[in-house]
Amino acid sequence: MSLNKIDSIPDYRLLKRVVIIAVAALILVSAAFFVWKSIAEYRLTIHGAELQTRGYASALNEHAGRALNEADTVLQEVIKQVATNGGISAQSSESLRRIASAQVRITPQVASIILVNRNGLLFAHSLDAPVRQADVTDRDYFIHHRDNPSDTPYLSKPLKSRINGKWRITLSRPIRNAKGEFDGVAAVALDLDYFRKFYESLDLGDHGKIVMVRKDGVLLLAVPYKESDFAIDFKKSHLIRTHLPRSPIGTFHIPKGKALLESTARIISYASLDEFPVVAMANMDEDEVLSQWQQSALIQAVLVIAVSAALSLLAAGLLRQLRRIEESNRVLLQQQGEIVRSAEAWQTTFDAVADAIWVMDNDRVILRANKATEQIFGKPGEPVVGRRCCEVAHSNATPFAGCPFQKMLDSGHRASMQIMHGQQWYDVTVDPIRNDAGAITGAVHIVSDITELKLVEEQALENETRILGLLSAIPDAIFFKDAAGRWLLANNAGIELFRLQAVDYFGKTDSELAELVPERREALLACRESDRAAWEQQCRTHSEETITDPDGTIRVFDTIKIPLYKTDGSRRGMLVVERDISDQLQMEMQLRQAQKMEAIGHLAGGIAHDFNNLLTPILGYAEMVAARLQPGDPLGAKMAGISAAAHKAKDLTQQLLSFGRRQAVATAVIDLNEIIESFYIVLRRTIRESISIDLALDPAGAFIAADRSQMEQVILNLTVNAQDALGGKGTIAIETCKLFMDGESARLHPGMMDGDYILLAFHDSGCGMSSEVLAHIFEPFFTTKPAGHGTGLGLATVYGIVKQHNGHVSVLSREHEGTTFRIYLPAAAELAPVETMAPVAEPVRDHGEITVLVVEDNEMVRDMVREMLEGYSYRVLTAADGNNAIQVAADNRDKIDLLVSDIVMPGINGPELYEQLLLQIPSLRVVYISGYPMNPSLRKDTLEEEVNYLQKPFTAEALLERIRMVL
Repeated sequence: MSLNKIDSIPDYRLLKRVVIIAVAALILVSAAFFVWKSIAEYRLTIHGAELQTRGYASALNEHAGRALNEADTVLQEVIKQVATNGGISAQSSESLRRIASAQVRITPQVASIILVNRNGLLFAHSLDAPVRQADVTDRDYFIHHRDNPSDTPYLSKPLKSRINGKWRITLSRPIRNAKGEFDGVAAVALDLDYFRKFYESLDLGDHGKIVMVRKDGVLLLAVPYKESDFAIDFKKSHLIRTHLPRSPIGTFHIPKGKALLESTARIISYASLDEFPVVAMANMDEDEVLSQWQQSALIQAVLVIAVSAALSLLAAGLLRQLRRIEESNRVLLQQQGEIVRSAEAWQTTFDAVADAIWVMDNDRVILRANKATEQIFGKPGEPVVGRRCCEVAHSNATPFAGCPFQKMLDSGHRASMQIMHGQQWYDVTVDPIRNDAGAITGAVHIVSDITELKLVEEQALENETRILGLLSAIPDAIFFKDAAGRWLLANNAGIELFRLQAVDYFGKTDSELAELVPERREALLACRESDRAAWEQQCRTHSEETITDPDGTIRVFDTIKIPLYKTDGSRRGMLVVERDISDQLQMEMQLRQAQKMEAIGHLAGGIAHDFNNLLTPILGYAEMVAARLQPGDPLGAKMAGISAAAHKAKDLTQQLLSFGRRQAVATAVIDLNEIIESFYIVLRRTIRESISIDLALDPAGAFIAADRSQMEQVILNLTVNAQDALGGKGTIAIETCKLFMDGESARLHPGMMDGDYILLAFHDSGCGMSSEVLAHIFEPFFTTKPAGHGTGLGLATVYGIVKQHNGHVSVLSREHEGTTFRIYLPAAAELAPVETMAPVAEPVRDHGEITVLVVEDNEMVRDMVREMLEGYSYRVLTAADGNNAIQVAADNRDKIDLLVSDIVMPGINGPELYEQLLLQIPSLRVVYISGYPMNPSLRKDTLEEEVNYLQKPFTAEALLERIRMVL
């Protein structure tokens, strides 16, 4: 076969550039002309509308001025006739009505004329005979003339006639008697229909509007109009605020949404009347004005786009034809070399294949064979072409039974088999070769060495067995589905989760399994929907799913779904892993609750500390004032009331400090059973007689290391809380027992260590609590009681005391099923007596010889302590913080005997300050004062409990006693 060789390809690049530049230039010129023409027509359209509105505004100005002047002339004529006839008081209402009626007939814009006497009573009406007297003292025109001495006409706000209910504008003048005094009002009611008919004859478009307003912003008339328009204040309009102050006539534009009466953009022209405070406006809808221009511009734009598109298509067609010519030339060049190379490459590829490939005719004669035949069949150098396949493969003249070539001839389709020859495994496939008529004319025989593949299959089978064993041991539910959602594999946990023990799940979908396992129907259908979502997202999804057991238990599962794809992008299947996290979520919820209560505790302690700082000067100053009062002084009782209130506030802060776990604790080993039994009488007196209290105490005792008074507080608070939950009759059960909390049980209570605990349980048969209430019951000041009942600190105090004793609290409650509080306290081994040592009193020097340095960052407390001590003849030095105190001590090194210091201060705290001052004054003694209870972390060697520590608030007596003990 011969080909006409093409030596080179013509270069069409320059021609293509010329075509592109020419077409682009034509399109740009067309677009530029369109833009210029559109802008020019737009400006011309807007200018024409401005001229039109300006002309209408001028005509409106002239018409309104003429109508108002004529009405004013009528008004003056009526006033003149009234004055000529002796004034309004000398006339009858009928005579005045005839005068008014005569004037109405000659002026069509005047709807009626009214006369009002000085008392605001309608005296005459041109349309009403006999006149029905009406009080018009509320009308603005009457008020204006009554209070204004000017005789100038007044144009009122639009108002509805009390006779016919039509809207009117009143033009009025005052009537004065012979002495020049106010004697009444004459007014003409201008017929708005007269103006409206004229305005409606003007062509301002379908959405144009004519407006007449007073210069003070009162709307007089709008055409077309709605009654609600009269409520709009035009003082806020662009006209009144901006344009009218600049010029009595003009034209301006208002953008869309800024006009008062319309929501569209407007073109407005206005003209102000010379004789009256009235402005006439004509405005047009800018969108309506531009509609014809927009249609024209749209048609022109379509034409430009069409021309541009036609030019672009023409250029694209020409460029495409040039590319085709170039591509044809390029293909011809490539084909010339490829035809020669393809024959050589085919044979090279044929020989490079590792499989033995034969092309045979229907008589099994090999027509063509590759080089791999020699290696696989062990016949190097021997010719195989022209021989039958059975001779080459088996050294037999006839085929063996089960020959794949014969199977191919019989079925007309591919036939295959695997055979072992020696130590090797081979895969044999025979594919038919057909002519154009579909008849088999031969076959392609391929023999592949699959020994390594067989080894891999055996290894894969072993691995599969090993993996299935691992999956069965994993507690998470794991299962795999194919692309159609059919179950192929599930481990033991997955089978148990979906109750598939008695079901052959293989090959079934979620919907089919839902019918076979009714108790897991909802879970399986939900699984189907979440599978669909994972396929849609085309990535691994992570979600939480819930499954409800037949007993009502709701379990939460952390579900991971991984869609798997084949190399061609098609779906392979879905891998699902579900882990039961119900216990984990419960523990996390308990941990969050504990952290929240810890934060609230810190807040409550801080509030109590600051409150104690406020109570300290209140108690101190109250005591000092009371000490200076004479016996029987009436102020004594009031000061006692102040002290009593402050002590109650002090008790409140103690409860807050208990919740914040900052209350001082006197710990001893006590028997909780003995406390409950001895406290039973108090509980019985406190609780209603209709409520029974049942005790179930551990006979072996319930020994704990605790503060007895605080345990009594816990018992009392929980008992009172149980009473409040019982409406009438009921039972409160109190139980103690010793139990061991192992690691699994302790994990349910964040922060709990495993070990022996004493359980104190309170159960009531009351109303129970909702989950919303349970989330807040231990928070300070939270209460479900009515206003005025309870402080909301009872359970908060219980929580703080239990936590301060390293215990834990849990609550079980359901509405209408009662409530159980369980308190776990670390168990103690045995009872131990509490040893106390009485302080040894030492001689105290005369107060006047003692110098005290008071260090307190709260100014009120500092001043109060200074006044207390000075009142008892102590010499007092003061400092606001530790650094200031060091300087004061340096200036008075040999004079200071005692340091009275706050513990927690900015910068240097109290114990640190005392340690530094001891270096300067070795004999210095100290008394600490603080709004917090004693903090063991600050005690060290300088803070002696019950000796040199005083908690705020305190009295002068307590401070002096503590100083006496220290000195």
